[in-house]
Amino acid sequence: MAASPPFRLKGSLVTLSILKPLSTDLSEIEAGLAARVAQAPALFDRAPLLIDLADLTDPAALDLPGLRALIAGLGFVPVAVRGGGDALATEAAALGLGVLGEARLPVDAEPAPPPAPDEPPLSAADIAEATPGSPPEPAPTRLVTQPVRSGQQVYSRGDLIVMAPVSPGAELLAEGHIHVYGPLRGRALAGLRGDTTARIYCRALDAELVAVAGCFQVADDIDPALRGRPAQVYLSGEDLVTAAL
Repeated sequence: MAASPPFRLKGSLVTLSILKPLSTDLSEIEAGLAARVAQAPALFDRAPLLIDLADLTDPAALDLPGLRALIAGLGFVPVAVRGGGDALATEAAALGLGVLGEARLPVDAEPAPPPAPDEPPLSAADIAEATPGSPPEPAPTRLVTQPVRSGQQVYSRGDLIVMAPVSPGAELLAEGHIHVYGPLRGRALAGLRGDTTARIYCRALDAELVAVAGCFQVADDIDPALRGRPAQVYLSGEDLVTAAL
């Protein structure tokens, strides 16, 4: 009888948060990144992070060990770099970081048309866990009918439907989609386990922070024209899109 193999090695597509430094000033980067982490500490705690150096005008001036240290100090787990040239790639490898080439990353796709709210698309996890020839088992949906007040946190392993207002300081967390049939004034984080097809829908967007699969926007990043209006949030490639419904 052949012995069982001691491990399995498989290729996989995973979701990573991406930090794109636009400056080599580490104090500026640390201050800005710390402010973002303070807005959603649960989202970034031990989150794997890819450092994208492609937009730096002078990559040679970057203190990569210092950048790696400050990222780790804020709770992230830096795992790899891309861009920046061969010298930084060699330095990254010496620091124990992976090196990704542009050709190994997927090309940004055009945004798919929004699905009907009552017919959310299957997540990658649903498809992967389905037995061939059998329909995938749907993830549980959580329904909340009472207002979500400041300081409250609501979590769903599937989709999350909120039939009442969400107050400032409240937090909605879902592994699938988030639907808010009222004002969304707190934080909404969908696709928590990497489902890049997850979306956020609301009747009145006044959120402090929205995120899908680790990509996020804070209030200052959201188009002011969408404030207080019906909106949806979804991923297009690496970019988080906020659009009117």
